[in-house]
Amino acid sequence: MSMHCMHLLRILAFCAIFACLQVTAIFSGHYKFNDPTPVRVSNVAPFHNPTEKYAYDIIPWPCKPPVIHSDNPNLGAIINGERNRQSLYQIHFQRSTNKQSVCGEKELSSKDVNKFIDAINKEFQYEMWVDDLPVFGRVGFAQPNELMGGKLYFLITHRHFHIRYNKDQVITVNISTRLQPGHYVEIKKDTPLEQVHFTYSVEWSPTTVAYSDRWEEQMQSNPTRYQVEAHWLWVLNSSLLVVLLTGLLSMILLRTLKNDVARYLQVDQIDQEDAAQARVSGGATDTEHDSGWKRIRSDVFRPPPLPFLFSSIVGIGAQILMIVFFLLTLAVIGYFYPGNHGRIYVAAIFLYSFTAYIAGYMASSKLKELVGCESHDWMVSCGITSSLFAGPYLIVFGIVNSIAAYHKSSIALPFATIVAIILLWAFVTFPLTAFGAYRGGKAEIEPYPCHVKKIRRPLPDAVDGVWAYRGGKAEIEPYPCHVKKIRRPLPDALPWYHNNILLALTAGFLPFMAIYVEVHTIFMSVWGHQPYTLFGILLLTFVILLIVTAFVVILMCYFQLTAEDYRWWWSSLIRGSACGTFMYAYAVYYWFYTAHMSGSLQFSMFFGYTFMVSYACCLMLAAVGHWSSRWFVVRIYKAIKSD
Repeated sequence: MSMHCMHLLRILAFCAIFACLQVTAIFSGHYKFNDPTPVRVSNVAPFHNPTEKYAYDIIPWPCKPPVIHSDNPNLGAIINGERNRQSLYQIHFQRSTNKQSVCGEKELSSKDVNKFIDAINKEFQYEMWVDDLPVFGRVGFAQPNELMGGKLYFLITHRHFHIRYNKDQVITVNISTRLQPGHYVEIKKDTPLEQVHFTYSVEWSPTTVAYSDRWEEQMQSNPTRYQVEAHWLWVLNSSLLVVLLTGLLSMILLRTLKNDVARYLQVDQIDQEDAAQARVSGGATDTEHDSGWKRIRSDVFRPPPLPFLFSSIVGIGAQILMIVFFLLTLAVIGYFYPGNHGRIYVAAIFLYSFTAYIAGYMASSKLKELVGCESHDWMVSCGITSSLFAGPYLIVFGIVNSIAAYHKSSIALPFATIVAIILLWAFVTFPLTAFGAYRGGKAEIEPYPCHVKKIRRPLPDAVDGVWAYRGGKAEIEPYPCHVKKIRRPLPDALPWYHNNILLALTAGFLPFMAIYVEVHTIFMSVWGHQPYTLFGILLLTFVILLIVTAFVVILMCYFQLTAEDYRWWWSSLIRGSACGTFMYAYAVYYWFYTAHMSGSLQFSMFFGYTFMVSYACCLMLAAVGHWSSRWFVVRIYKAIKSD
């Protein structure tokens, strides 16, 4: 691909990401006295299932415009389940009104009444948008019938809008929850309501809150002092864990390994003639009695099984790491404010599409490092890498979207939107993955550091990861330790604390405990009604997660090598990814013991999408675990003379 095409591709990627992240301010602006303020109705949802959204008109509201004009939502609003349309509420800037009729007196059939009662039992609440600010209200309420038993149902027929403004701009909008007689009407099952009158009133009041702070004021998302202190306290605890692990790792590197390497290098003090005489007479030198990680130097760099899958996990993990970093950076600078019409979904989709090159390149270059240029196949690597995350997500999305469509939920994506996303993957994501895999196969692999001898060891074309370029290309240095063709037998009996399952659980538990509070808060925000705005603390917690994961995996790797078990490749991935498993286990606990969600649609959404988030976390931290383990293994083996 020419430099011009590459430059055009970069510009196209930048423009697409920039366009999808622009502030959505369709209605907000400056007003004069008595100017109409736009009011839209959007959707309804059960209070305990806030992500299970339905179109506003799924409830038989009697007041509708003669001709319904629906808005043209952006991609984020569609994914978020917003289906905004024009309403009959007439609100004018700074003009307060008393009780006004929406559409006059109407009649509700027994079927409509039963639907309202069902909505009240499920605690449905509606969502409206006034000047692009989200407003929520109850459909009705129920009270126990002390005389006859059962429940009494009341339909709320009056909405009181309290709007605060600063000069010529709307700051906050709320619907009052204080109901007075005449603001609601009793409804009974299977009984039609002959006369019902829906009304509204508007009250304007000035405020000194700046327009730039209206979202925090509207969503009441500013955390309390107690909440901020609790988050910082947990960050401090996590930081202490990092300090503890750093000290433990430093002790291993500076003390234990230093003593081991010093003992292993004592052979340099032996006279070469004495060493030769010892070999002739059959005597033993100190190196023949090596134990621990030094004895497996000829097998530690033996390539792992399933190298194509291994390299693809590292590649897609690198891509997800970059996506998360960019999303957190955008969140810190204020792009993902509450009520932003799903901008985070659009950003994630476009970032996934335009960072696919990283996944392809990292997977292909890692595959080349493992199997050599002759066994390398960048096309197979591209296929596995491009489907490793997209494949499971497509299955989960298909199941959830089908259930949502069956329930006629507004979160079910329209067919045109699904086709557009598939085309984006087919014409942007997959080609970038293929181009990255191709470039990764051509890249010069950075050699492992080693002590290069003056007399070069003959290299075979491809033997267990020790290979060389041919045809005039630059020669790649071998591993720091020569890899033998015959595998070393693994130790038979190891102490219980060397059990791989136990090590993996330990490697996942410590990082998860470092981020537990933020995970709980995010669950409360995504699956509840608590907006999350502490993105600076979240970014810091993410950095702590990466550091703790890297240190814990390095410690587990050292314990494995001292047990003379050289199968550290896949172990580094599994131990790094264990934190994602704990995250999904916490999701199961959250559903059964913390949340009050219910229903098949909410069940499929919760467990399906939390599974994909946990799976993405597994892939990301697996790559981090491999990079840290590889750095550690190369560092300790380059310090000794292995030949």
